[in-house]
Amino acid sequence: MLVNGHTSIIGIGSYMPHEIVKSVDLMAEIHSAEKFGISENFISDVIGIEERRVAVHGHKPSDLAIFASEVALKHSGINANEIDLIIFCGIERDWIEPATAHRVQQFIGAKNATCFDLSNACHGFMNGVSVADAMIATGSASTALICTGEKPSNIMYEALRRLSESDNRADVKRWLGALTVGDAGGAIIIRRSECQDGFCKFNFSSNGEHTSLCYYEYDADGHVEGQMLMKSISIEIVGFHRQMIRDTYHKLSWKPTDIDWLYCHQVGAKPHYQMAELAEIDTEKAPITYRKFGNITSATIPVNFHFNPPEKGDKILILGTGSGLSISQTGMVF
Repeated sequence: MLVNGHTSIIGIGSYMPHEIVKSVDLMAEIHSAEKFGISENFISDVIGIEERRVAVHGHKPSDLAIFASEVALKHSGINANEIDLIIFCGIERDWIEPATAHRVQQFIGAKNATCFDLSNACHGFMNGVSVADAMIATGSASTALICTGEKPSNIMYEALRRLSESDNRADVKRWLGALTVGDAGGAIIIRRSECQDGFCKFNFSSNGEHTSLCYYEYDADGHVEGQMLMKSISIEIVGFHRQMIRDTYHKLSWKPTDIDWLYCHQVGAKPHYQMAELAEIDTEKAPITYRKFGNITSATIPVNFHFNPPEKGDKILILGTGSGLSISQTGMVF
């Protein structure tokens, strides 16, 4: 699905919790070398994730989104009352109902905003951006906040408990991916583009044949069930992006050498380098977040923008990814 863009970014924000948890410590806690024959350095040396951040106990997903949104508001220079649309895009939310976006609205003071949640695994943020862009294009909104707050450490600690109690190597395959995640908040604010900058094209696609590769759910007793087969899902995702990239460049009328920055979803070193390779972009133009923050799920793209800010006029390619599978390839001029 190809969609034209109509908006530009006026504010960027992120929030990274202060507590650091190192990968080697997680592997030591499950006695990975003794029980499973896997080095304690496997996640840091092979996957490339040395550490991640973990939110304060009691912080809700909305809290992380609120902190990031406040940074984006300050960066934008606008008043919260100017925001008339808030979309929260996290995997987990504060409640089943109401929408978590309402709590973000309350705490940042955006009393004029319409609020709702949109969720699509790690890909939810880019879906949120495209929906907000379309609403602004139709005149349904003028200024939109797209935000997320992710606490996958909840699943990380459940995986840690299960692997600590297991000596079955098959469990490592199912749950090791859950030890690679980290907590974060991210936010951007967009408005209709008045010049030649902003989002140019969104190219979306989904393939539901691979839903079982990465999922989790709660059983009748409230226990987590699922798996994260990160090697398998990474192979499918890279292949999926490779199939689409020529079409995306054609629709943008861009060449790989035109790109100043590549921001992509990040689950580890090998797939990150493969994403840069398939887009034919030098890895120096593809900044890394996974090494110090881990897989920060739907917060990856806004966090990357915040820590690696582009300059006005830069051409940016965004490669979004989520389990399911869903992907997007987006071109924008900052």
